[in-house]
Amino acid sequence: MLRSNENYAELKPMYPLLIQQFVDDYDLMHGIALDIGAGPGWLGMELAKITNMKIVFLDISQGALDMAKENFEKLDVDNEVDYIQADVHELPMEDDRFDFIMSRGSIWFWKQPEKALKEIERILKPGGVAIVGGGLGRYLPPSMRARLQNRIRKGLKERMETRPNIEEFKKIVEKAGLINYKVLSEDEGGGRWVEIRK
Repeated sequence: MLRSNENYAELKPMYPLLIQQFVDDYDLMHGIALDIGAGPGWLGMELAKITNMKIVFLDISQGALDMAKENFEKLDVDNEVDYIQADVHELPMEDDRFDFIMSRGSIWFWKQPEKALKEIERILKPGGVAIVGGGLGRYLPPSMRARLQNRIRKGLKERMETRPNIEEFKKIVEKAGLINYKVLSEDEGGGRWVEIRK
């Protein structure tokens, strides 16, 4: 699902802070990173600004990838980049390919999240890490967190969408049969992630 640039404008302060958290947590600088459900490319663009990683944008929507490409070209960064139109349930990549895989917010739209998580594990390199889920991260100042959470809640109410609570999320992850994983919950705001290692 293609998220609008208006939505990006509302959440824009969060993306660089979330990427900085990922870089700090996983010591990212080199290798190949995959942004699944990339939409207009917000996460991948922020990662390109502060690392030397090759960025691969993946989305089921060609329109989203076209927007990601247009946005990325405006950055004036030197990272290698690639764009792949594919379904997360059947990733067209060989095993053991990516050093880092990230996906924020798209898991809620996957028809078979268990199958998709297993695919992510398959294409992750030994020693690599994937982080999949949704939330605002740990680095947001409290006032900004409250403001963005209010916007997110309003958007969810308008679209009548629900997100699994942490226990439901754990069941989805357990059903995937991952070998080495950890479910993470943000203390504030109900963010939930699964960290997959190989």
